[in-house]
Amino acid sequence: MPRNMLSLKRTGAAAEMAKSVVIDHYEPEAVMRGLLDGEGFRNRVAGACIYTCPRCGHRIRFRWRSFYRADGRSPMARQLRRILDDFTPELPADEQGVVDFHCPTCQAPTRIIFSILDYKKIAYHFDIYAVLVGEGNPQK
Repeated sequence: MPRNMLSLKRTGAAAEMAKSVVIDHYEPEAVMRGLLDGEGFRNRVAGACIYTCPRCGHRIRFRWRSFYRADGRSPMARQLRRILDDFTPELPADEQGVVDFHCPTCQAPTRIIFSILDYKKIAYHFDIYAVLVGEGNPQK
């Protein structure tokens, strides 16, 4: 297992329902480029950052406004969303956001978890907290 990754398996009745869904937890620096570190912050989005799918290597560019406009809607099925919610750390609701999507190449369900820092309602900062990645379709 690569560094900065934790593989999580669902157990109990929910696991039966989810049929052994595997969700891998990645530290942002393991799957994202272009994040800034500085005094008092880590993994901050500045302008744009590049996500690389750990399943297939597909790259996706996220701009700052992708996080600003994130409204909590998800393309995931309800059952998968609930599983991802179970693995998403709790931060105060007004300080946390998520971007859910399926990798365009391998269809791996992915959730980027970020904190929202509001500086006096005139500047927003987004710090990536973690990335959760489910199993994708095998590449041919």
